[in-house]
Amino acid sequence: MSSYNENLHSSVVSSLNTQELELQSVEAKLEASMFSLYYAQGARITTAEELEITTAKYAFEKNVHEQAIIDSDLSTNVLESANNAKSYTSRSVTNTAVAAANVQIAANAILKLASTTGSIFSIINAADFDTDIYTQSNKANVLMNDTAYAAEQASQHSMEASASVAEVTTTTLAAKATVTDTSIKDLLSVVTKQFDDTTTLLSTQSAELATANTKEKQAEGVLEDYSVAYESTDIAFELSNSELNLDLTVTTPITIGNHDSYVVSFSPYLSAFSEQKSSTDTDPKDTNQPVQDYYIMLVENSKSATFSMNDAEGIITGAYANRYAQIVEADKIKNSAGVITGLKKKIYIAGTNSATHPVLQDSEGKALVLGKEYVVVVFATFKTAYKKIINTFDDYLSAPSKMFMLENQLNAVFSNAIQPPTDAQVINFGVFENPAYLVDSEGEEALDYIQYRCVFLPNNPNLVRGLLTDEELKYIDAQVSDKMKLDNMYTEKIATIQSQLDALKSDSKEAKTDTKSAKGAGAKKVSKTSATTISTTERTNLLSLQLKILTKQKSDALKDQEHLQPGFFFNLTTAEQIPAGSYTPAVPGTDTLLAYLLRSITNIGDLLDKLGEEKVTELNAKVESTIPKKTSAADKEQFINDIITLIEGAIESVIDGKEKTLEKLLVDFAQFIIELMLLAEGYKFYSKQVTLAAETTDNFGNRLIGNNAYIPTVISISKNADETVNTQFTNALSDFQHTDAFTYKDPFADATKIIAYPKQTTV
Repeated sequence: MSSYNENLHSSVVSSLNTQELELQSVEAKLEASMFSLYYAQGARITTAEELEITTAKYAFEKNVHEQAIIDSDLSTNVLESANNAKSYTSRSVTNTAVAAANVQIAANAILKLASTTGSIFSIINAADFDTDIYTQSNKANVLMNDTAYAAEQASQHSMEASASVAEVTTTTLAAKATVTDTSIKDLLSVVTKQFDDTTTLLSTQSAELATANTKEKQAEGVLEDYSVAYESTDIAFELSNSELNLDLTVTTPITIGNHDSYVVSFSPYLSAFSEQKSSTDTDPKDTNQPVQDYYIMLVENSKSATFSMNDAEGIITGAYANRYAQIVEADKIKNSAGVITGLKKKIYIAGTNSATHPVLQDSEGKALVLGKEYVVVVFATFKTAYKKIINTFDDYLSAPSKMFMLENQLNAVFSNAIQPPTDAQVINFGVFENPAYLVDSEGEEALDYIQYRCVFLPNNPNLVRGLLTDEELKYIDAQVSDKMKLDNMYTEKIATIQSQLDALKSDSKEAKTDTKSAKGAGAKKVSKTSATTISTTERTNLLSLQLKILTKQKSDALKDQEHLQPGFFFNLTTAEQIPAGSYTPAVPGTDTLLAYLLRSITNIGDLLDKLGEEKVTELNAKVESTIPKKTSAADKEQFINDIITLIEGAIESVIDGKEKTLEKLLVDFAQFIIELMLLAEGYKFYSKQVTLAAETTDNFGNRLIGNNAYIPTVISISKNADETVNTQFTNALSDFQHTDAFTYKDPFADATKIIAYPKQTTV
């Protein structure tokens, strides 16, 4: 390579490398700002939740404090009354005793007088019986006897009154009233202190909430700044890559499942001028196409800085066929004039190397390892005529592409499959996963290799009020969302199905042509397709249905890529870092495959109840037995068609009107067909459940609050003890933005219920 070319190549590599490093640096800062914002919002929401609890506590303690004041006033009045009763009772005892003694003296005098009067009457009775004086003395004697009896009764009553008054326990009453008043005053003191402390805490937390709001807004601003910086840096890199490096791009698949291939695309190397044509050149379209052959090579990212032209030439001249992929005619993208406008090649990491299935090893002959960082380079050999024109025989080596890695994609739990808590505080959901991901190195099933972590996102507008506005959320999401990934994912799926449809249509045309020829030759009519084989028409209809579903899903997915709930920033990046204690691992559930599939068609309603337990069990057995053991395209299509026919018959048996067929329902509820496609790919259904407990927390580590709303969200995450295994997987997050929230019912709400005491009038 000439010194000019070496310097130019070195300059291009250095420029792109610097920009990529800057991009990685900004990306790291962007990710750090995501966490800063997430935790700032967590602090804000946590403070708001604490303030909510303190406010409820304040209201309760305010009632208690008011009641304690009323009780204190009452106890003061009772003590005063008891002391007054004690004093007056003591006086009453003394006065009653004196009165009783005086009454007793008077009674004794009266009795003595009555005795004397009786003696006088006895004398008169003996001496002057039946005379006037006898009559008067008799009358006097009767009156004195009555008076004496009354005096004796008065004496008795006065003694009893003295005894009764002496028995009144006003002293004990006063002592108890004193103790009670002291206790009430102590209680009032404690309650007052608690109320004052809560009032102070309420004030402190209100100030902390204001501070948390400020920090959250600062973190939000930092994220927005880095979002803009990342976007501009990424655009700058893409522009530089486009202008200086053939727009060399590696696209990795993002569909659910095994990722065993990637696509390399780049622009053709164009001459800076129109070179003179040699006598052997006959194609006018090649005038500005100086390259004879393009070769794609895979290099470990750590070794890309030292990979040189000599290394590339050595691979080609050494005939290391598995270390390069040559661009062939089928890889060239041409315009209507036949001019090459781009080149694209799909490369595999395993299998048999062939023209239609190129398997590429890295530059050292090692197979690509999932989760490992790689780059690709393009080596172009020029035509001899072009080399003569530019007067140099150097070929061309591109700068390394942007770093990429291949990872298997875990499946995200379908949001509609997450059922709200039952009376037993259990949340049920199901997931379709590749069983190969759930086995250890010896092939033994180990379900904890892939963990499904359930987190509960607060969805209380009163708590998140004042955080990101809808416009801000949409703006930030536009910078860090998976919109491009979604677009690529659906484009890839749609292109695959469309190619299958085109192939079927092509085969159908050929078959019709053959049939016409056969009829012309007097051949017999071809027999119908057997009942056990899916016909071309059925396959076409099925693929057309899938294409319609995917097209609608793509439109809906791209349209709905904005935060609808819970009103704060949350994505897979932050979800992956939620610590233990802030999520609840799901355990095996009891749901059946059929029940889960039928719930995907939500507008059928109570179909399971209408079918009955026996019928559902029978259908579930048929569904599971129909799942193909092989994975050929025909087996997959046969399986999907059989299940559609099977369940369609069950639906029509319990739903009035033949117009409500399954096929018409599927367009609106496309998840059902997607799940069938996963089953046909060899995925297995796993039923999961999560039980809410008193210690269950939200994603910020705060215990769930009664009567508050939460969004159940599931993180599909690899948690193998071997970190190199975890890097081979891309984790997944359920669509929390469109998952129904539920209101948490505190099982201990009755034990902590606030009692509203009636207000009483102070005596």
